[in-house]
Amino acid sequence: MNQKSISVVIPNYNGKKLLEENLPSVYNALEYCKAEYEIIIADDCSTDDSIAFLRERYPEIILLINEVNKGFSPTINLGIKAATKDLVFALNNDVMLTPEYFVNQFKYFDSENTFGVMGKIIGMTDNKIQDTAKYPFIKIATIKGTINYCLENSSDSFWIPSFFLSGANSLVDRKKLFALGCFDEIYAPFYNEDLDLGIKAWRLGWKCYYEPQAVCLHPNSATISKYHKSKKIKVTSFRNKVLLHLIHLEGFYLFAYILQVFFNLTFKILSFKFYYIKALNEVVRRKDAILATRMKINELAKASRIKKSLPAVVKEIRRQLNGKKIVKF
Repeated sequence: MNQKSISVVIPNYNGKKLLEENLPSVYNALEYCKAEYEIIIADDCSTDDSIAFLRERYPEIILLINEVNKGFSPTINLGIKAATKDLVFALNNDVMLTPEYFVNQFKYFDSENTFGVMGKIIGMTDNKIQDTAKYPFIKIATIKGTINYCLENSSDSFWIPSFFLSGANSLVDRKKLFALGCFDEIYAPFYNEDLDLGIKAWRLGWKCYYEPQAVCLHPNSATISKYHKSKKIKVTSFRNKVLLHLIHLEGFYLFAYILQVFFNLTFKILSFKFYYIKALNEVVRRKDAILATRMKINELAKASRIKKSLPAVVKEIRRQLNGKKIVKF
């Protein structure tokens, strides 16, 4: 097993208290695994004391600051592009690592086909499992990325595939991440960036894994709802759902999805769900970005001579799970 160096990249917005609570655990985990490392914090124009706190308490951290608030993907990309180590560890500021977090993950990068690996997320106060491997789902024209799964009996010899890696704690190959263009900023300010990235990796022949022995802790409350109104969350969530489908579906699946969206339009209008119309309007305004992303995938596929359809990816992952007893939640 080859030891790898790690660039920890943490996006931050008004998270002074969270950084104060969780940064010590990051240092502990990095020191425990004895990896060469750097820590980069990309701040999304915080209005609290985050910057002053970091400069005073952690002057060794590389601190990058957005001049205006931009959202998750532009902010974390700011940090990723400054990374210099073998692996990039994308970490939310509200996640606390256990000391042994990294030690069981390096083995995955002995394989040239590994894109990245994520660990298990449990509740900070109740130890309830929040995030595990992501189960691949596509039915007719619907992609779903909210299904977690775990094996009833796991072993070190079987590497558990994951449809994508949670943006809260994903350790990825830096060169492959750069090749994909990092997190797609079409989804800013939030939602679906990590699902999109994982799908891109699988479609180009790279693999994502879940390591159940890598454990981290997360609060039970949601962060996004603290800073954004429910209407904006609803519009952004649906907009990004449509964007994801338009980027990754092809042929019959793409046609069926577009037909489904317009079929639902009348019913949404009649039920006064105008967020649906606003979201679709925002999708139309991003049509050039959608085409550019699809072209980027095609260009990378030509260079690597590998391009898998999304249904093929789903079948591949499920085939790996044949004969395994899994629990979905």
